[in-house]
Amino acid sequence: MKEIPILTLETIKRMEDMTWFCHAQIFDDLVIVAQKETACYIWRTSDGLVILDGIWPDERVYHEIHNAIKEAGWDNIRVSKFIMTHGHIDHVGCGKYLVDRYHVKTYLSKQDDELRLSTESEKNRSDSWKEFKIDCYIKDGDIIDCGDKSIHVISTPGHTDGCMSFIFPVHDMGDRHIAALFGGATPPWNNPAGRETQRISINKFINASKLEHADIVLTNHTAFDNGLIRIEYSRERMRHLPNIYILGEEGVCDFCEIFMRLAK
Repeated sequence: MKEIPILTLETIKRMEDMTWFCHAQIFDDLVIVAQKETACYIWRTSDGLVILDGIWPDERVYHEIHNAIKEAGWDNIRVSKFIMTHGHIDHVGCGKYLVDRYHVKTYLSKQDDELRLSTESEKNRSDSWKEFKIDCYIKDGDIIDCGDKSIHVISTPGHTDGCMSFIFPVHDMGDRHIAALFGGATPPWNNPAGRETQRISINKFINASKLEHADIVLTNHTAFDNGLIRIEYSRERMRHLPNIYILGEEGVCDFCEIFMRLAK
């Protein structure tokens, strides 16, 4: 078995391929949308639908999110918030489309908003990921009110200076669980100090997950959790079969060893 995911230049290329998508309702109130390498989530709350991360700045991402909402039967629910883990192009992504179409309220750390806006443009890449404003700067310890539910924000710098992770409740066939989404799976490349910061953040994330009894760990890149296989399983899952995303509290800690190995 592999100790860590294999990350190559081909992995990066796949992150930019918007020709293929998949999605699945993985909990009563949570849908995952993914392309070949990168994922985002749609979370149903009494305050509306919350989009967590936004993949690439491409209108096809917005359409896949819309299709996933429709398939879940949630198209009569307003999309209220767009909350981003960090300011890289493959997570801030389709924010402009979400703002323009749904008038969502946007959330990102101040450090990573500055990163987003200061990133140099690249040939053949859309700059639309910079063409919307952030309504709320989030920081460590914030609680984002979403009506009947809330998100606990944890600052986990390393991948970026302002990277954030989220802990929030979900339900599986009516039973309540706690999900922990780690915002930045890899350390900054060729940066020993950044790797140490990443390791500190991973331990902080593990401790916060333990404190809140998280029994689910989510990622925003499918390479780290066999994500495409889990999505396929979830699409075909029958009610008597287990939810493949529920790992148990010890399983969450064990899973985080993947992040720690990558940071060594």
